[in-house]
Amino acid sequence: MFKKFSQLGQAFMLPIAILPVAGLLLGIGGALSNDAAVKAYPWLNQAWLQTCLKVMSFAGNAVFANLALIFAIGLAVGLATSDKGTAGLAGGVAYMVYTATISGLLQLFSPKNTIDTGVVGSIVIGMLVAYLHNKYRKIELPQFLGFFGGSRFIPIISSICAIFIGAVFFLIWPPIQGWLTIAGKAIAGMGSLGTFLYGFLLRLTGAVGLHHTIYPMFWYTALGGTATVAGKTVVGAQNIFFAQLADPNFHGLFTYGTRFFAGRFATMMFGLPGAAAAMYLCLPKKNRKKDGGLYLSGGLTSFLTGITEPIEYTFLFVAPWLYVIHAFLDGLSFYFADIMNIRIGNSFSGGFIDYLLFGVLQGKDKTNWPNVLLLGVVWFFLYFAVFTFCIKKFHVAIPGMQDEVDADAILAEGPKTGNKLHDESVQIISALGGTKNIGTVSACATRLRVSVKDKTKVDDKVFKALGAPGVLKVADGIQAIFGGKADLYSQEINEILASNSFVTSAKSYIEVFAPVEGKIIELEKVPDEVFSKKLMGDGYAVEPENGKVYSPINGKVSSIFKTKHAIGLTTNTGLEVLIHMGLDTVELKGKPFKVYVKEGDNVTPQTLLAKMDLEELKVAGKNPTVLVIFTNLKESNKNLKVHFINQIVQPQDEIGQIEK
Repeated sequence: MFKKFSQLGQAFMLPIAILPVAGLLLGIGGALSNDAAVKAYPWLNQAWLQTCLKVMSFAGNAVFANLALIFAIGLAVGLATSDKGTAGLAGGVAYMVYTATISGLLQLFSPKNTIDTGVVGSIVIGMLVAYLHNKYRKIELPQFLGFFGGSRFIPIISSICAIFIGAVFFLIWPPIQGWLTIAGKAIAGMGSLGTFLYGFLLRLTGAVGLHHTIYPMFWYTALGGTATVAGKTVVGAQNIFFAQLADPNFHGLFTYGTRFFAGRFATMMFGLPGAAAAMYLCLPKKNRKKDGGLYLSGGLTSFLTGITEPIEYTFLFVAPWLYVIHAFLDGLSFYFADIMNIRIGNSFSGGFIDYLLFGVLQGKDKTNWPNVLLLGVVWFFLYFAVFTFCIKKFHVAIPGMQDEVDADAILAEGPKTGNKLHDESVQIISALGGTKNIGTVSACATRLRVSVKDKTKVDDKVFKALGAPGVLKVADGIQAIFGGKADLYSQEINEILASNSFVTSAKSYIEVFAPVEGKIIELEKVPDEVFSKKLMGDGYAVEPENGKVYSPINGKVSSIFKTKHAIGLTTNTGLEVLIHMGLDTVELKGKPFKVYVKEGDNVTPQTLLAKMDLEELKVAGKNPTVLVIFTNLKESNKNLKVHFINQIVQPQDEIGQIEK
């Protein structure tokens, strides 16, 4: 059930993503073309300018007037597993057939009544079309009907089914509409307490990404209110708001339904930036330069756009109780916005852009926008104080508070094709346990959502190294917060999976440097059967030109043999690497070797591990060949790719680092 609701929430984001642009057109056009604005600002009274503004208003209103159709298409596309274009076409056709069926039945049996199922009908049609598309898009029909098989079958069967769905809604929707209206009135009757509960629960469900299945019911159905605007009955808080916005004759405060939006602004524009400032100042001073950007950019993103996950994910995973406090404060923000009569709507979120567009530009008489600033100042310092106290009092381990994983070292182990998005997507696939462990990949506004077969195979370190503040493991999948890149990763990963071009996993792909200058030879040519027959594992060897041995990988020193002839390393993805200096050199008891690292040290290909005295090895009659053995390769990883990268270095003699 969680998975289904999560997928539905993801699908909602495609049509909802259209709203900010439509809202921008409608907000600017409507605000600057009404009589009050023209009287207040005479410079607006230019024929060409008013024409442009009114066209903008008409264009924006066209989206909101056809929102149900857009949702039906968007949901069909979002829920389809492949061939999404066909699903979108079928969704649009099916919705038109569905509405035409209801209209026809009304004319025949109830000509004086009207039925508008709004987004509920869209959801049903979109889900129906997606189900039919995923199940029957490859159907084979008898030969004489073969032309109508495959993807061509989907719009046909969807339209037929839409007729029956329309007939069902004709019968059941009037009482359902009545119940929704009653429920909406009951919620309105709860007053500001109901507003608080809405804000609090919406923020709580946002922790696991289920908020996308909640707020549309208030924005687009009678749960959010019912009103008559320009002679037409409109249901849903956002629908009412934009209908009033598009009505040049509307005066007074916007709909009370804006209480489902207005509480966002204080939290998103002021509260979370205050929390970001608190977390930044709580970091040790030595870590602020390295990790402070995460909080500063997250706070700015929340302020401007209202996208809050980059900040919320910095504390959600390490202190879920702090997120509950945040949700409670957000609920209070909705409560105070209600009692302060703030009537600002929004198209997508509660950031400065929507505040300016739907608050300031619409005028104080319609929105009471200055009240947001009054509440916001209090909210900034409230969040700052609460987060500072909680982090210091309870030692919350937010990112940067402790030494973090070496992101550069982890990412250095991934493939390098020159296409950054592709390379990072391949690393994400590897971190998910490879293609065989992946079910579906999709994204919402800020989260990459993946269903996986075995969550224990997911490597969180790679996500964090790529900039995700946290990874949430839920039901049978994971959600990684990547901000605006989530959708880009989703598309690239799906393309890679569809093309079968991914051939390695995190533990079977690694860039390996030559550990010593010299001639690289195949392991089979080493004159020692233990190594040439790969009894200890696969690998390679180098005939050295000098005795300076460097780490061939990024990782840590896991062991150093007492005889100093061998050093064990472990990569950041768990691959064990043995550096064996010379053949049969264990009996020399370490005399020709000098080691410059100790167990637990982090190493890179620029780290000097040891020095061999080649002359002493020659006198002792020992072969100086240096071997690199991968000791824990599994059968599934036998196609390990080794990249030999030339090291142009000037090593220093007595320290463990070299300069490129």
